[in-house]
Amino acid sequence: MIKIFDANDKDFSTNGNIVIKPLKCKERKKKSLNGWCIDVEVDIKYKDYIEQDKLCVVKTKSKLRPQAFRIGNITKQTRKIIFTANHVMFDAERYHLFDVRPTEKNGLNALSYINERTDEISPFKVYSNVENINTAYFIRKNLLEAWATIEERWNGVFDADNWDISFLTKVGNDNGETISYKKNMQGIQIFEDWSNVCTKVCPVGYDGITLPEKYIESDIKYEIPYTRTQDFETSLEEEEKTEENLIKELRKNANLYLEENKYPKVSYEITSNINQNMEIGDTIHVKHPLVTLLTEVIEYEHNILTNKIELLIFGNYTRDVKTKFDSIKKNVQDISTKISNQESIINRQTELINTLNKTGYVYIDDNEILILNKLPKEEAKYVWRFGLGGLGFSSNGYEGPFETAITIDGQINAKFISTGQMSVDRIVGLSDTLASIELSINGITATVADNKKATDEALKKTMEELQTQIQVSAEGIESNVSKKYSTKEETSQAKQDAISSANTSTDNKLKNYSTTTQMNSTITQKANEINSSVSATYETKTGVDKKISSAKTEIKQTTDSIISEVKEKVGNEEIISKINQSSEKVRNKCK
Repeated sequence: MIKIFDANDKDFSTNGNIVIKPLKCKERKKKSLNGWCIDVEVDIKYKDYIEQDKLCVVKTKSKLRPQAFRIGNITKQTRKIIFTANHVMFDAERYHLFDVRPTEKNGLNALSYINERTDEISPFKVYSNVENINTAYFIRKNLLEAWATIEERWNGVFDADNWDISFLTKVGNDNGETISYKKNMQGIQIFEDWSNVCTKVCPVGYDGITLPEKYIESDIKYEIPYTRTQDFETSLEEEEKTEENLIKELRKNANLYLEENKYPKVSYEITSNINQNMEIGDTIHVKHPLVTLLTEVIEYEHNILTNKIELLIFGNYTRDVKTKFDSIKKNVQDISTKISNQESIINRQTELINTLNKTGYVYIDDNEILILNKLPKEEAKYVWRFGLGGLGFSSNGYEGPFETAITIDGQINAKFISTGQMSVDRIVGLSDTLASIELSINGITATVADNKKATDEALKKTMEELQTQIQVSAEGIESNVSKKYSTKEETSQAKQDAISSANTSTDNKLKNYSTTTQMNSTITQKANEINSSVSATYETKTGVDKKISSAKTEIKQTTDSIISEVKEKVGNEEIISKINQSSEKVRNKCK
């Protein structure tokens, strides 16, 4: 029998609004936060009682008290009503956390902290025996999402008794239940996944560091080797990153990885001869032909009308599709956030270049080119140095240190790289993450990639382009700096058009947004001559072929003369001013 109560009722000692004998009532329960619901069918005559968000209260398999389930997904047919109701613990999805940050707290204190800071008063009471200390930030998350993060980060398991929420180190018991291959396997469907098995690992840590012994092996061996190279991130603070500490941390992470992956991932579904006493989290020993596995009950389907388990699923991993999709969704959201952050960085850097490049001083001596915020160079704070040793920037004066640098030995200081492109294999942990996402959402990848490629290629035409080049030869040194950019209004409109038309005509939408300004500066240095020039070309919006104006200045310095020239062309008219200076005379010519 089931009872129907109003949405906000909490006392279930009465018969509620009505007591109904259902045509069907099955309880489906999964471990922790993965799901707990009932599927119900009742006669159509009860249609006035079955409403969205009402409570359906039933006696479940695992709890002494009747449990409340929130009615939803109602289907009304000619003779019956079908609905699914989720356990009230999943009401947590309806309570919001704006910016809540439990810091350095154990399980109970973390749960209590967030439970007291929901947008509406939380109906839940929390308990935990998890003593692990940790920290988490919940910004614009619902309470259920916060619980999921706490489950992973604090390493515990959730259980519920109506609105009483428990966060425990373990659920279930080990009562010695054993299943052997080829003996009591009747009615069992077996799933095995060997794709991540590893019994020997070559760990790679921070900045490419490896172990002195190179490999670590597990205590489990199979007939063929399962060896992998695995990258690990460091959680050490900057001052703690000594070689000794990094190696110690790497060895620990490698051992944890082996412990997690030395066995295949297995899942078993039993539909007959089920031990009716099994509960979520109970241990089942599986005698596999290659190894003995410890598994646990992760899901069951219980017929409330007959009070029998009709399906039991146990294993050492969860095959739940929703859980895997949620994980993929989170990875995609994380990548989206990183892309958004990159756009902000690009905008800020563009603003810095456009602003600061109008100031400063260029200083050339015998061995290097300097760009300084102040003269003389000994008093400058911000310094760019071009020389044979490399290119470097210092915010601490001429002598450095140089936080950003490219040196002659091919080294790039990547610690301060905020955005850009790097090989996936060089980014710790990213290769495996992307590979996992690609396998999971292979059907979506091609479409997203095509749209992204079309948009990126189109937007590339309107984005600012900067280029610097230095050529050194026996005859002399030539340095060149060029810049091409679009107006703010054009780029903004182009970007909007590209987003709207990415799948069909991005290139056509953007091809009319012409570059409005192109600048170039060149310095050529020889043993007997220095020649420097600066030019700019201004183009129309409608087409890059029609140039309305251009300007150029040039200074040529030799051992016995200095020649400076300024040119400006508007339409077909050209204006030239030229000064020729030697030790004997100065000539000035204008036309």
